[in-house]
Amino acid sequence: MRHFGVSNHTPRQIDLLKTAVRQPIVANQVQLSIAHAPIIAQGVDANVAGHEQSFTIDGGGMVDYARLNDITLQAWSPFQKGGWTGTFLGDPDSPELNAVIDRLAAKYDVPAIAVATGWITRHPAWIQVVLGTTTPERVAGAAQGSDLPLTREEWYELFRTAGYRVP
Repeated sequence: MRHFGVSNHTPRQIDLLKTAVRQPIVANQVQLSIAHAPIIAQGVDANVAGHEQSFTIDGGGMVDYARLNDITLQAWSPFQKGGWTGTFLGDPDSPELNAVIDRLAAKYDVPAIAVATGWITRHPAWIQVVLGTTTPERVAGAAQGSDLPLTREEWYELFRTAGYRVP
């Protein structure tokens, strides 16, 4: 084996694993979506007192660590709200987020799933999306997100509408 990846590992866990293996760790699969983005929120709102999203646990900085160590982050459950609570796309409990997603989908003439995928792939860490589907229509729709030219303003609008704070 020349390389391998891990899943849901913190920076300290990866450092510990590196002491026991010779092969480079090239990927870390983590739960990430617009609605479940604590690894992004840490960096956006770092060192701000009173904001839960700015807390750093176990060394934190997973995105920064991955970038500094040439580890590709791979987003699993890219359409989930977090935990096992279901998808945010079309969810009646996420009307504001879906309104923004739908407006951007109409603007770019893509399905909503492409906006959700594009939010992840537009991040400068070059995060990859793990779809977890074999439905051709979902794969094709999500793939359109990889070329979606979201502006910074649109990216942050999605982030804020999902409930995250931007200082």
